[in-house]
Amino acid sequence: GVLFLSVHIVEAETDSIEWTTRHERNVMWTKEKLSQYEPSSYRALVIFGHAAPSSKQGEYFWPVVDQVKDLEKPVLYLHANAEGAFQRYRPFGEADNFEAVQLERRGEEAPMKVVVGMKGMDPFSFTRREPTARDR
Repeated sequence: GVLFLSVHIVEAETDSIEWTTRHERNVMWTKEKLSQYEPSSYRALVIFGHAAPSSKQGEYFWPVVDQVKDLEKPVLYLHANAEGAFQRYRPFGEADNFEAVQLERRGEEAPMKVVVGMKGMDPFSFTRREPTARDR
């Protein structure tokens, strides 16, 4: 199987106490879900969020990356984007198993198929199509 998690990680800052509290709760929730399932019960981890991984959201990403880098499983963080184009990248040099995908800017990404591969394959592959008027 694949473990899917969704967290409320946003780009826009709010009140600093609310911002820190949200990140702390997201970290606790993520770690709780990771400990709830035996690592042998899933072959990959996919996390959904809004903001790109950056030092701005470091209160969430640093402890989570520290935990998942030792999973020995591929991890995908799939996130929205305010500007720019689809991009596949590795945001954390210390976590070779952590990959991120930035979607097309401001909701312009058409429906996309994500395949989580088996061992020996590219862990994540994407089939994208051009958006149509119906997608917008």
